[in-house]
Amino acid sequence: MSEQWSEIEGLAPNIDLDALVINLNRQHIGHKIIRENGDTRLWIKDAADMPVVLDIISQVRRMTTISAQEATSRPPRELVLRSYMVRLPITLLALLLCILGTLLVTFLPDSMSLFTFQNFIIIDEREIHFEPLSKVFEQNQWWRLVTPAFLHFGLFHIVFNGLWLWEFGRRVELLAGSGAYLILLSALSIGANVGQYLWSGPALFGGFSGVVYGLLGYIWVRNKRIPHPLLALPPSIFPLMIAWLVICLLGILDVLLQGSVANGAHVSGLLIGMVFGAFAGQRQTEGLK
Repeated sequence: MSEQWSEIEGLAPNIDLDALVINLNRQHIGHKIIRENGDTRLWIKDAADMPVVLDIISQVRRMTTISAQEATSRPPRELVLRSYMVRLPITLLALLLCILGTLLVTFLPDSMSLFTFQNFIIIDEREIHFEPLSKVFEQNQWWRLVTPAFLHFGLFHIVFNGLWLWEFGRRVELLAGSGAYLILLSALSIGANVGQYLWSGPALFGGFSGVVYGLLGYIWVRNKRIPHPLLALPPSIFPLMIAWLVICLLGILDVLLQGSVANGAHVSGLLIGMVFGAFAGQRQTEGLK
């Protein structure tokens, strides 16, 4: 080692070398790191840089200590997952069913007709024959009132709805409880599907977006009546979602995308969610009077 190089004494063995090197390079400090017999030694080219190097080492050591403390205080992933399963079972179940619905549409399209609002037969590429809705009730196929909500047509469709379901649904389930939340989701699913049928007539539709808009309406109205931190969404979300709804209603996306947007499900879900939000927590409000 040339005499112009100076060794930095007292370099901690557990120091974050990556962070140290990045900061030394950022300050354009010539250095060498040598590992010998299990020891890590830092040498700097210019002794005049010693005060700056010691300050960098102090900062990196402090950040290393903080990171170690956070790692030890952070709960294990298994515990976090178990907590979610206990506190958010309905939200997780809904997400799972949406994923299964997407896989069904993608890989088993011939079985999709078992879960659509009406049974259908594909006559050719341009024509689909739908069985009358009365057969759904005659054959007691009541699940069809709910299951179209879990059918998703493409990656963007499931990702969009899944993210908003997690953002809105977990808030509502934590606040209202899993039982009340299940009732809300069931009502929104049925209402959005029926609303879409009344809006467009016999058609192939699916997706959780009607329920998502219902959760948005629920959160908006309930938080206006009984403000709660869990329902405090970022201010931009509601205008953004309503703007998206208007864009869909104007038919802009129908031109850009293959197929059509389920506007009836969106509007129906939003209105039903707002009604539920208007009456939710009524007992809590009466108790405060």
